[in-house]
Amino acid sequence: MTDLSNIHAKSAYIPLHKGLSIRKVPQSRNWGLYLKFDGHKPLQFSLKTSDLETAIAMAWEEYTLNNILLRRGEMIRQPQQRITLHELIDEIVKEYTKLQISANLVRKARKGNERYSTELRFWNRFKEYYSNKMLPRELGIGNVREFIIDFGSTSKNTIGKIKFCFRTILERSLEKKLITRDNMFDMSKISFEKNDEGIRDHFTEKEFELLIDFASNKYKTNGKGIHTNKMCIGFVSYLYHVGIRPGNEALNIKWSDLGINNHGDLFCVIRKGKTESYGKSKRNRHVIVDTDAHKALIAVAKIKHFNDIKNLNDNEVIEYLSRNHADEFVFSTKFSNSPNYSLTLKHWLEELRNQNLISKDKNLVLYSFRHSYITRSIERGNIPLSLLAENAGTSVQMIETHYSHISTMSEASRKYLVSQKLENELKESKLE
Repeated sequence: MTDLSNIHAKSAYIPLHKGLSIRKVPQSRNWGLYLKFDGHKPLQFSLKTSDLETAIAMAWEEYTLNNILLRRGEMIRQPQQRITLHELIDEIVKEYTKLQISANLVRKARKGNERYSTELRFWNRFKEYYSNKMLPRELGIGNVREFIIDFGSTSKNTIGKIKFCFRTILERSLEKKLITRDNMFDMSKISFEKNDEGIRDHFTEKEFELLIDFASNKYKTNGKGIHTNKMCIGFVSYLYHVGIRPGNEALNIKWSDLGINNHGDLFCVIRKGKTESYGKSKRNRHVIVDTDAHKALIAVAKIKHFNDIKNLNDNEVIEYLSRNHADEFVFSTKFSNSPNYSLTLKHWLEELRNQNLISKDKNLVLYSFRHSYITRSIERGNIPLSLLAENAGTSVQMIETHYSHISTMSEASRKYLVSQKLENELKESKLE
C-alpha cells in the first residue's frame, strides 16, 4: 500500500509504481490515471474523484485488474467512453452532412430537399427533445415511443425515418462501446396505429381560443423560451386555420413557398411531407390560406423581421419576405430550423389541465390542430369535401371514413364536387 505521509496533498503528479501514477490537469479538480505496461499503449483517463486517498486506491485496482488480464493473455481493459447523446448525434450529423454534400454534387437539389435532409432535421430535433446530459445507454423503447407520440405524425413514412435515425444512434453507440447488446432493442416492436388520422382528438373553437389566450397572456417562461413560445403561438394558429400536417409539411415551409395569386388570394406550396410528389401528376400541393392563417403568418413575420416590414401591408409583407428571405423556414426560431413545438404545447396543456380548463381525457397533440380544421370545415358544411381533401392533402374516402361521426356533415358536403369554374381559376392563378 502507498505511504501517504510523504505525498504533498497539492502535488499534480504522484508516481505509485513502475508505469503507474496519478495526476491532475490544470482544467480539472479530479485525479487522472496513467498506467503503462511494457509493450502496450498507456491507459489514460479520469478517475472522477478529487479525493487523493480514493484516487490512489482506484489506481491500484486498475493496475491489479489489468495485470491479471495480461497474465491470462487477455486484452487490457479499456475505459468506457463517456459521450453524451448530444455529442454522439453531433458526430452522426457531421458525417451525414458530408454525405449530403457529396450527393448534392452528383445531383443538385433545392435547398432543404437534399438527400438526408429529413434525417438531419430529426437528429437535431432529438437534441432539442432530450436533455444535453442524457447518455446513449439511457435511450430506451419508452422514451423513443414518447418522442414519436409527441411529434404527432401517424405517417408510415415519417415514423420509418424517425426509427432509422434512432437505429443509427443505437448502432453507433454499440460500435463505440457506449452501450452493450443488452441495451439494444428492436425498433419494430415500437408499434402505432399508422395512417389512422382519427386517433387524435380535436380542439373545439372554445378550447382553441382558451389555449391561445393562455399561451399569449398567462404562460410563464424565460430566456429562449420567450421567443419559442411566441413562435409556437403563430405555428399552432396556422395549423388550426390551414389544416396541414405539423411535421415536415409545416416545418419545411419557406417564405418563397408563399405567394399571392391573380385573385389576390394567399397560397402556400407544400413541397415536403406525406404528399410530396404524390399522384400521377408528380406535382407539389397548393393550399389556399384563409384570412386567419394569413394573420398568423404576419404575426410570425413581425417576430422575426419587424423592422423590415413595419411599413408594409399584409400582402406586401409576404411578397417582401418571399423575395428577401426566400430560403428561410417560416416557422424556424432563432435557435433551431426544426423547433420542438410539441414540447411547448405539452407544457401549455399540462397547466390548463391542472387548472381543470381542458379535459384530461382528451388526447391533444400538434396533430389535433389538423383534425380541428377538418372537423370545423365539415361542421360548417360550406366547403365541398373534394376541395377540403385537396387542401388537407388527403382523400374524400379518408374524410368520410374517419369523420362520418360528425352529425352536422351536410349532404352537399358529401356529394358536391369542385366545379369547372374553380378548376379553371386554379389553373389561371398559375400556382404551378
